[in-house]
Formats: sequence, C-alpha cells, structure tokens
Amino acid sequence: MTQTAINYARVLYELSVSPERIQEAEKILTETPQLLHTLESPVVPLSQKEKAIGRIFAKDLKNFMCVLCRYSHMGLLPEIFRVYQEYYNEQNHILSATLYYVIPPSKDQLEGIRQFLRKKYGTEDVQLKLIEDKSLVGGFILRIKDQEFDYSLKGRINALKQKLVWR
Repeated sequence: MTQTAINYARVLYELSVSPERIQEAEKILTETPQLLHTLESPVVPLSQKEKAIGRIFAKDLKNFMCVLCRYSHMGLLPEIFRVYQEYYNEQNHILSATLYYVIPPSKDQLEGIRQFLRKKYGTEDVQLKLIEDKSLVGGFILRIKDQEFDYSLKGRINALKQKLVWR
C-alpha cells in the first residue's frame, strides 16, 4: 500500500463518495479490464480519457478520476478503492472479516459469528466476506486483520502433527 494510494483514498472519502459508487466503479473496471489499461496509456490523449470517464462513471467520481488521469495515477485505482473501503470501515466502526468454510454457514451461525466479533472488537457492525475452501476438510477459519481463528479440521490435524513431532 503506497502513501499516494492512501492519500487519494482519504480524498475520495472526504468527497463523500458512497461505497456503493466505489463498488459500481470497481465492477465496471473488473468487467472491462481494457478500460483501465486505456486510461493508463500515455498514448491516449487526456481529452479522450476525460470524455470516456464522463460517459462511463458517475458524476461524483468523474472529477476525481480525471485528476488521476492528469497525474498518471490511474494504475493505482484498484489499490485506492481497496484502501478507501478499509478507511471507510474504520471511520464508520465496521469490522472487516473473512470466513473460509467448507459447508456454507446458516444464517444463525453467521449472526453468532457477527455477535462474537462485535463483542470481541467493540465494533458496531461486521462485514463478513465468505469464501469456500474445500481444502479445510471441515470447520472454518475466521480472519480479522492480523488475527486468525482456526477451527478447521486441517488446522487441528496440523497442530496435532506439530505436537507429535516435538515430542
């Protein structure tokens, strides 16, 4: 994460651009990867880049993205969006967590995990990203920032192996 991306992300937050707008822009850039490549290109004139941005993106993002083009920082856009989301969550007391699972958890289990995280981290809301991982064999792994709660069968087998090796 570069300081430039952090600075741009904070400016984006200060401009009161909603996370939904950011997600829309990310979706557009993900679905059309050639667009970002074109906006980064030094061969394409700035006026054409600005016209394209004006037609494709929402008004609240238009000027911001034109500034990125002007200063040749469009390549930082994916990182800026990621840092923006982290900063937004931090400012709004939302905890981001990732749940790796074998069998999808029920709504009650998800709510229990959210309550556990709210209580443990003293946060108002929890944003859970769900990722299926069959290599866990069973159970789940919950990652929050630099912490990991490993309740997977794979993790327990590895812990048992380490105990046996050290004896």
